[in-house]
Amino acid sequence: NPPIDSLRERRVMSLKTRFGYLGNLLDQKPDKTSFLLIDSPVVSSTELLTMKEYWGKKFLEIDCTFEVQDENLSNALKRISIEAEEAVRSGIEHLVLEDSKVSRDRAIIPMILATGAIHSHLIKQGLRTYVSLNVCSSECIDVHYFAVLIGVGATSVNPYLSEQIISDRHQRGLFKGKELHSCLNNYKEAVSAGLLKI
Repeated sequence: NPPIDSLRERRVMSLKTRFGYLGNLLDQKPDKTSFLLIDSPVVSSTELLTMKEYWGKKFLEIDCTFEVQDENLSNALKRISIEAEEAVRSGIEHLVLEDSKVSRDRAIIPMILATGAIHSHLIKQGLRTYVSLNVCSSECIDVHYFAVLIGVGATSVNPYLSEQIISDRHQRGLFKGKELHSCLNNYKEAVSAGLLKI
């Protein structure tokens, strides 16, 4: 029997991603049917904004950077893990881990470490199934990085810096005859196809 192949087995393989506490999957109560479903865990910045609007007050952004002078990486990981736990205990259902506040004085917590630390901490506290972990990272460039993030607990991944790079190249005329939307969509489809293959 050949190994499973995403090209031949497309009908039974999917990247569909659900958001929301599902509880008992066999329970058919009406409140168990209200969840968000998207086609891929790879989300554009526009899609992430739409998701935030949909979630309303049920999401919280966690800054995954730290002051180089005042904090070390180990303490920063503990801090964001406790911040995530407190958020879930207060009723937050969606966490957005983001690293956009990087500066000369603030360093990025590697997003794989940040996601894995929060995921593991919430499992130990018995809270992981109550929340989605959504990563908004400048480090996501290739398919492998997306796959590792999902492997350590990310529900969705937004590669905002990759989108900005594509947009910059489009403005410089490097994608002749293509609309920006088409270029961004091609990137997302390529990453999604790679994830399906992995």
